[in-house]
Amino acid sequence: MQVYKRGKTWTYRVWITNKYGKRVSSSQGGFKTKQEATTTGLEIALKAKQSGISKRENTTFHDYYVYWINTYKIGRLDITSERKYKLIDKLIEKQFGNTLLKDISRTEYQKMIDTYAENHARKTVNEVNGRIRKVVQGAIDERIIYSDFTRNIFISGLASKSSNLKYIEENQAQKLKEMCLDSASMIAITNYEIVFGLLTGCRIGEVMGLTWDCVDFKNKNVNINKSYDYVNYTGFKPTKTVSSIRVISIPNDLVAMLKKLKAEQSELFIKQGDRDPENLVFRNADHKISSDNGVNHNLKNKLKKIKGATPITFHGLRHTHDSILISNGVDISYISERLGHKDITITLRVYSHLLKKAKIEQNNKAMKVLSSQL
Repeated sequence: MQVYKRGKTWTYRVWITNKYGKRVSSSQGGFKTKQEATTTGLEIALKAKQSGISKRENTTFHDYYVYWINTYKIGRLDITSERKYKLIDKLIEKQFGNTLLKDISRTEYQKMIDTYAENHARKTVNEVNGRIRKVVQGAIDERIIYSDFTRNIFISGLASKSSNLKYIEENQAQKLKEMCLDSASMIAITNYEIVFGLLTGCRIGEVMGLTWDCVDFKNKNVNINKSYDYVNYTGFKPTKTVSSIRVISIPNDLVAMLKKLKAEQSELFIKQGDRDPENLVFRNADHKISSDNGVNHNLKNKLKKIKGATPITFHGLRHTHDSILISNGVDISYISERLGHKDITITLRVYSHLLKKAKIEQNNKAMKVLSSQL
């Protein structure tokens, strides 16, 4: 085995005999110390003696990534998840080109992650590294490489969106609701969607995927059990997670709004001599599903008319819904279940700053009670 310095890092090179009896070399650089390079080189030499090397040893990082996701991911995931893997495909191709997988060093990979982190949230960077790690582990299993260059990588990035959630105040939410209800119709159905999102905290895909058979007027609740692909319009799709399947109680004014919408929709479709085979709640007068851009554009215009309102997207209605419940002392476990979070720890993490604010208010209230009653 040979260990030598290239620039500021160390590289090892080992010679092994492949299954055809041919003596070949394998090398990897980017190690910070000579000892680290030596240790890894010895491990690879030992593993090669035990199990040989893969016939894919001369594949590029990009080619192997494409091969791996097409084998294990594409066709097995929803469109959104598949798109995330394909975006990483472009990232790897741009950064490494035709570099062989076995020649990728931890240092070079760290540089790619650091560059990506310059304009992406830390959470996103961590997810990208996690997806690539699965591919690298696959390469290790196939004996193309013998060390994981994604391990112990430093993850940085922009502040997470959850640390700066955008929402509007309770009085502003009330004004928004009134404005939307005043102008809601089958032609302007996004007004109905905004009110529904505000009063349920549902994600936009869950709102668009709601069907009339999932609206229980008698018991005043809605059954959220599917979502809708509003990006590619491929139809219904599963909810974000299994825990997102839930039954949500709805207030009287939302029950009244949905009854009005159902009557308006039924009358129009009968008049048009048409029907909706998908039975969607928020199908407009042209029998179309609103785009997220359409909903957000209407929301933006409405908020411009409300003094001091923070510009938010539809997802900000979910945060507004939760901030109102939290500020009014609603139990966090109930809120977590209403949101469809997997467990309460997710709710606590996402809304930690709101809970801290509520805690301060409750503390002040407790001190007033103790000061006046004892």
